[in-house]
Amino acid sequence: MDDWLRRDRFIFVGWSGLLLFPCAYFALGGWFTGTIFVTSWYTHGLASSYLEGCNFLTIAVSTPANSLAHSLLLLWGPEAQGDFTRWCQLGGLWTFVALHGAFGLIGFMLRQFELARSVQLRPYNAIAFSAPIAVFVSVFLIYPLGQSGWFFAPSFGVAAIFRFILFFQGFHNWTLNPFHMMGVAGVLGAALLCAIHGATVENTLFEDGDGANTFRAFNPTQAEETYSMVTANRFWSQIFRVAFSNKRWLHFFMLFVPVTSLWMRVLGVVGLALNLRALTSFLRKSVPQKILNLRLSTPKIFS
Repeated sequence: MDDWLRRDRFIFVGWSGLLLFPCAYFALGGWFTGTIFVTSWYTHGLASSYLEGCNFLTIAVSTPANSLAHSLLLLWGPEAQGDFTRWCQLGGLWTFVALHGAFGLIGFMLRQFELARSVQLRPYNAIAFSAPIAVFVSVFLIYPLGQSGWFFAPSFGVAAIFRFILFFQGFHNWTLNPFHMMGVAGVLGAALLCAIHGATVENTLFEDGDGANTFRAFNPTQAEETYSMVTANRFWSQIFRVAFSNKRWLHFFMLFVPVTSLWMRVLGVVGLALNLRALTSFLRKSVPQKILNLRLSTPKIFS
């Protein structure tokens, strides 16, 4: 069995594939089914499918009604009683997509870990991918579990996600949460690091092979590096008076910043799932009142 699963083929299966492929298939299939055919009239009073005239932005697989609380909404459960149409109307596709999607993402992370072991790499790709998995699980599963039902999770759609963001800000004042601040700083900081790193490498390419050509000069079998770390270090040490002198530390830092920031954001969402607002309240009181009081800091527009 192990030999068949781990055989070298066009698409690697592996033991992780036993979890990844079925779950990914069911999650995507459930989403396409819901967005094409299933209405949200019975759960949200909305149209949410292509069949009802929605477009790519407004389609969604909507959450179950709040009255169904945290029911798994199994097709054979007491709510649907094996009736597929009723199951779709009650929002059963949302729990189906959310749970299969979560296990599919975990399967993809295990796939990276399994392949890394098979080619004798370190498992940092799998570790990095744990951050977006944690974000998905915290927002789509842990947050509604801390609230009164799946109803308060985001529905699976573009406009639905933006609606959830507006709700989350209005209900929890999320932008004032320090964990959100750390998340934003880390993600945007990581984007800046990527841009700076890419530009610096392009700027210091050695003129070899066919010349300093980005796409053709590099030979995968060459022993020497293809850009000058020393020149890059001299440049940035003149700009900032400090620069990375070690490629390993530089790339670890580019891994550490976004992964840590996403995990900090997860901690914030888990806290708000349990309605832990003490930190936000503390920050609100610690800032001078005249800055926070809009009646004093902005012109009076509405009477």
